[in-house]
Amino acid sequence: MIETFLHPADKAGVSLMSSKLREHSDTVCETVVGRSILGEEIKAYIIGEGRRRVALFGAHHASESITCNLLFAFLHELAVRIKEMSPYECMLVRHFSYVIVPCVNPDGIEIAMHGADTSPLREREEKMLMESAAPWQANARGVDLNHNYAFGFYEYKKLEEKMGIRAGASLYSGEYPESEPESSACARLVRVLAPIGVLSLHSQGEEILYSRGEHLSRIAERMSRLSGYTPSSPTGTAAYGGLCDYTSSLGIPSFTIEVGKGKNPLPISLTPSLFRRLYPLLLRFPTVL
Repeated sequence: MIETFLHPADKAGVSLMSSKLREHSDTVCETVVGRSILGEEIKAYIIGEGRRRVALFGAHHASESITCNLLFAFLHELAVRIKEMSPYECMLVRHFSYVIVPCVNPDGIEIAMHGADTSPLREREEKMLMESAAPWQANARGVDLNHNYAFGFYEYKKLEEKMGIRAGASLYSGEYPESEPESSACARLVRVLAPIGVLSLHSQGEEILYSRGEHLSRIAERMSRLSGYTPSSPTGTAAYGGLCDYTSSLGIPSFTIEVGKGKNPLPISLTPSLFRRLYPLLLRFPTVL
């Protein structure tokens, strides 16, 4: 079944993956939680019956779009198996709900995969592309969405100034917290949902990143046993302004999962092997909190 989700996570690919989920509309609820800079829908999918919710996010970074495929595959796997689940799995979907945003950054993925030729912001984006040797990670306005959240934002601005970071392919945090509609939609969703836990998927390092704290450390260790990923605390530029930095500051156990190693973007052919390793962690995340 995983072959269904070996599409590029661009606009056309996401449309194909979404259509497969609509075959399971009796178990998967689809809703729009916001729109991107260029007006693309940012969708959330909900599966499960429980009032205790976990929130999962993918593709903050355009060059890490394989995380979008992995979350679509997870939704589909649950939807297919829900009628044949073991008693343990039935307990999970009865007592918990999974709220999943597979593609936070649809505009950025289009730029990363197809360039800026068709974008209304073409001139600005092409200039930023020419000025950077890094893969495109940002949204259409050149803001790195995973540095655009409130916690640590102004500390990061000082570091940004020292490093000479400006709007472009990666690392620029924006003018103010949640200045971008994509990050604002995610933060607003978390504030409304009040989930018991948050996961944000990225694609470098095979690590579980979390803010320091004995309670979070114990959870990360349990997650490590499910996946083999190494628990770690973020350092350098990775320690500021991320979704999980913000949601942790709200008292929600939050973890950034780095699902692979290699050069971004990881080849889509890795999706099945990454999914096999990641699935137990995603499925059992509500139970380790």
